Amino acid sequence: MSRISRAMIIISFFAAVAIPYQEICSEDREGIDSTDIRLPRQNPASDQKSPHEYLKAHENGAVTEEYIEIASDSSWWYRRLDNRAFGVGEKLEFSVKYGKLPAGGAVMEIPGIIELDGHDCYEIVSIAHSNDVVSLFYKVRDTVRTFVDVDGIFPHKFWKKLHEGNYKTEKTTIFDQKNHYAIIDGDTIPTYTFVQDAFSSLYYIRTQELIPGQDIFVDNHTSKKNFPLILKVLEKERVKVPAGEFDCVVVEPVMRAEGIFKAKGRIRVWLTDDQYKIPVLMKTEVFFLGSISAQLKEFKRGQLEGEFE
Repeated sequence: MSRISRAMIIISFFAAVAIPYQEICSEDREGIDSTDIRLPRQNPASDQKSPHEYLKAHENGAVTEEYIEIASDSSWWYRRLDNRAFGVGEKLEFSVKYGKLPAGGAVMEIPGIIELDGHDCYEIVSIAHSNDVVSLFYKVRDTVRTFVDVDGIFPHKFWKKLHEGNYKTEKTTIFDQKNHYAIIDGDTIPTYTFVQDAFSSLYYIRTQELIPGQDIFVDNHTSKKNFPLILKVLEKERVKVPAGEFDCVVVEPVMRAEGIFKAKGRIRVWLTDDQYKIPVLMKTEVFFLGSISAQLKEFKRGQLEGEFE
């Protein structure tokens, strides 16, 4: 995969980790087989014992007939998270640099709420493009959309259209969250409860408390593969970008799949150290050229649910 492509896609750091690497380098990576599924998690609002809790109660954690019966019961599948981070109308604009050279730009925004199968969903859009100079030898025009449940902050649908040089693809994934399936290209793949896609993961993380030294685990599904994601919360730091100067929490996403970063290096993200956790800087090191970075240049906060009720 080209470094220019990575520069464009880094605007969503989970997309940078998962989408390009799996689409273009799938033959080189060891993913987690779709049958190797971790156990469904319990809805915090439910009193019913989850499969996780059931296995914890047994010394060897054996999968028994009673466990299978519990796991197949999805009556506790739904959840409601307290989202004080983002809402409709949010718009984040980034400048992307390859080393010290301008390479393009990107926008991440939430234009509205739509209904999918009876669920209110945030429509969250990411558009990345190379500038005129870079486009002369490597044109990038990428659009990614995720439709995230307003209450539970998990995706019901994921769509991407990528144009990177001569590479083009358009894919749609439907998430049956109640029955724990991802449906893509006619294939129905078992996956996790409350699974995230490559893009929605960022917005889920923004609703969580970020404490240095305390990792966050996110179940992720991209391109027919399940990837448990570890978000390492590293430290706090103040940074200056074109949009201003911000106190931030520095995080690093790590895929728990052997060799996943072998050719990619570390990706670090600076999120504002407040309730909004806006990504203001994203950076990955590149051999010889220093780094690829995406810096926030303009932003508009969205209206939070219930804020003006």
